Amino acid sequence: MLTNPRVSLTLNFCCRALAGHAHWQNVAKVKGANDAKKSKLLTAWIPKLRTAAKVDSNLERNKSLQKLVDQAKKEGVPPTAIKNAITAWDNQDFKEHQFGIQGKEGFIALIDCATSSVKKTENDIQTLLRRHNFKYSSVGFMFSKFKDLECQLPEKISKDEIEELALQCGTEEYHVDSEANKIVFSIDAEDEKELIGEVKNLELDIISNTYRYVAIESTSIVNSETKRRIGMFMKSLEGMSEVEDIHHNVENMDEIMNEA
Repeated sequence: MLTNPRVSLTLNFCCRALAGHAHWQNVAKVKGANDAKKSKLLTAWIPKLRTAAKVDSNLERNKSLQKLVDQAKKEGVPPTAIKNAITAWDNQDFKEHQFGIQGKEGFIALIDCATSSVKKTENDIQTLLRRHNFKYSSVGFMFSKFKDLECQLPEKISKDEIEELALQCGTEEYHVDSEANKIVFSIDAEDEKELIGEVKNLELDIISNTYRYVAIESTSIVNSETKRRIGMFMKSLEGMSEVEDIHHNVENMDEIMNEA
């Protein structure tokens, strides 16, 4: 039994301090988990909203953007983040930029970004490159460039009518999403003006207008350490809200990402 009041007070103070420490540890864990969840949510939705808003940021005219906004709200994306994403192109400093990178075993990639500070984004990617022993490189000439134009299809259009539509637009390469009633026309980037002109003449609503880069020569990564570095690098890029798309030449990228 403790009879010294000073010892009793000291022990009481220590117990309270330890209890307080445990409480704030739990708060920090919960906050950390919530912050990670919020960050993942934003990086998943912001590029989508930004891409859709690039065609037209007016929600009344751009029904596809309105649908995305409704879905983002349902998923819990903060209203301020949604507003900033769809109005990003109103900022004169906001621009698109592409970075070329090179790694081991012939790994190359093009990183499409949309940012109000190209220098900051460049520095952020440079930090990742150094961490994984990759480097910036001019690799654009090693890719073929295509235009992908996603449009809303007219109601109750038949398969034959879709084929005729694609021919009218000057391309035989297209993909149809029957559930969403959308079509994506693909054409060599050099012929994009003709495609966009035909789409407008046919009065089709454009949902998104993007470029796709396909590597002229692909490679398969064998070395386990190189696989690990590429996987970690790609996941870090996917966590950056400035990154719109990543084009690469790795055949077994799905395998690499599953193992990362």
